[in-house]
Amino acid sequence: MNTTKKRGIYLGAAVVIALLILWGLFRETPVSVETAVSKRGPMIVTVDGEGKTRFRVKRTITAPISGKISRIKLAEGDNIPHDYPITEIDPNPPLQRAPDKYDERPNLYAAKVFSPVSGKVLRVFQKSEGYVSAGTPLVEIGDPAKIEIVVDILSTDAVRIPPGAVMLIETPAATEPVQARVTVIEPQAVTKVSALGVEEQRVNVIGGFLSNAPKFGDNFRVDIRIVVWEAGAVLTIPSSALFRNGEDWNVFVVESGRARQRKIRAGQQNAADTEILEGLNEGETVILHPPNQLTDASKVSVR
Repeated sequence: MNTTKKRGIYLGAAVVIALLILWGLFRETPVSVETAVSKRGPMIVTVDGEGKTRFRVKRTITAPISGKISRIKLAEGDNIPHDYPITEIDPNPPLQRAPDKYDERPNLYAAKVFSPVSGKVLRVFQKSEGYVSAGTPLVEIGDPAKIEIVVDILSTDAVRIPPGAVMLIETPAATEPVQARVTVIEPQAVTKVSALGVEEQRVNVIGGFLSNAPKFGDNFRVDIRIVVWEAGAVLTIPSSALFRNGEDWNVFVVESGRARQRKIRAGQQNAADTEILEGLNEGETVILHPPNQLTDASKVSVR
């Protein structure tokens, strides 16, 4: 093989190698992305909060006179009827002495204390015998059939709640949320300090159960969602697909292996999803959490 021919082979090989190097340097590397498909279905928007149950009817029974009270034998959780004898108070107890057989006789001078209502014993303030003054709290009784839900929320969220809004109460005892309905939004907000030390204006929202309440007691903690908007069939995508471009909402749609930036018009939004009013069709694939290096027409690979 002559020198000229060898030189041509070497030159051709060098050109091929150079082309391969340039292709490796300048070829487009796909951006790895996570995607979701736009779909049509029901959607709700809620105001969420942590609330508690509260017996709507509670009575605190107090000592009618001063004197020595007999031991109250009730315990928290007991159900008692109307006129149940709670205790008695002797306004003129005898001096301290050794007990005798006459101590079992009824004390004709003692004031009997009866329950003015039927219900469940919530608290026993005075469990042991001893001296009490008139007006001393003895027992608190509540009506378990009349229970309500109280949740405090930001005043800015309270204005979004329509009259009679449905409340969804999550409880481990039920497979579906227990439903209640907003009965009162208190007219005055109170200032509270958040866990981050920020002052907030908060309002109590009160609701009543739509059916028999589960076995809640008084002051039980519950997680509550108040429905402020709902629809039966709307087009939605995960909210994490949206990003701002100036004043407009945009998304990246996957078309033929490439990302295409598209302006959309968004409607209602909750913690997970956003309603799409214009700019997308059902079944289109959108990119979630668009990475910074992603641009219009970028090649993508779905992970």
